[in-house]
Amino acid sequence: MIGGGNLDTRELKNYIYENNYSEQILEPIGCHHIKYHSVGAYWTAGNPDGDNKGAIILYNNESLICLNKTRQMIKGNRQTDIIDLVCYVKDLTFPEGLKAICSEIGVSYYHDFEEDIPDSFKILKMLEDMDSNISEEKEKPLQPISENILSYYKPYVNDLFYEDYIDYETQREFEIGFDEETNRYTIPIRSELGDLVGVKARYFDRKVPDGMNKYIYLEPCAKSKIIYGLYKTLPYIKRAGRIYVGEAEKFVEQAWSYGYRNTGGTGGKELSQYQIDLLVRLGVDIIFCFDKDVTKEELEELAERFPEGVPLYYMFDEDNVLNEKESPTDKPVSWEHMVKNNIYRLR
Repeated sequence: MIGGGNLDTRELKNYIYENNYSEQILEPIGCHHIKYHSVGAYWTAGNPDGDNKGAIILYNNESLICLNKTRQMIKGNRQTDIIDLVCYVKDLTFPEGLKAICSEIGVSYYHDFEEDIPDSFKILKMLEDMDSNISEEKEKPLQPISENILSYYKPYVNDLFYEDYIDYETQREFEIGFDEETNRYTIPIRSELGDLVGVKARYFDRKVPDGMNKYIYLEPCAKSKIIYGLYKTLPYIKRAGRIYVGEAEKFVEQAWSYGYRNTGGTGGKELSQYQIDLLVRLGVDIIFCFDKDVTKEELEELAERFPEGVPLYYMFDEDNVLNEKESPTDKPVSWEHMVKNNIYRLR
């Protein structure tokens, strides 16, 4: 699936390629003098605001690699494609660009392309995912659920979160509530488009009884398809030119309370391919701010999964200001110290 969260963009591009939708995408964004060259299998076109009729080169293959000879479409020097072109020409964020492409070719933003492929190919993909250590759970589709679900929860702010440096205003901003049936504080999970896709819940007391989980999902979602808070933080990320990436929803909410709004939460230190793709397509500096127990070796292994040319940084507790397993945002003083003193180039 695509976009909000489903597959990485390879499947969308393959769908465009197999159905010959490339010209159908180039025309509405204002490209002119679109011409296909059978020798070499590529299109040339002019930028909407340019005179050069061959400034854009789009290759007719599964990757849909796209070059723009007179424009810099992204920050950095990674390989660009038709999605980058749409986002650049129309001045759209990555999710907005995907949504525009999906609308143009007549598929849902949450379309599950895996449903379109033969069973034999599904088995092959499953084996590939096993080799890549991608769990079956992480490949479940993401789908919007009814907003009415939130009406079952009380829109209460709480002192437990407040004591963890998530102020009441931030709690309201992120729609924190309370479920009387389970005695849990509710955390709505939204896709980068802002669609409600799940509800996570935390036990109401700091001391969790034996045998009970601190967190559960009242409305399950494909958490590996989510960067928490992005629907809200994206404008700030774009403005700042960087994103602070933490592990949990709490990271985003605490940072927001401190005035840092260019953040996102990945749900853990192990990122899915979709999450990596989404971070890459933001076109900004990526700063990993993982918990104290994450090692430099783990960060280096994560960096290997990112394309060349993507600026990667990491926050690391060289000054030992965090307690064991703490997040950098767990205390405002520690966070401010690490922002100023403990960010290093990863690649």
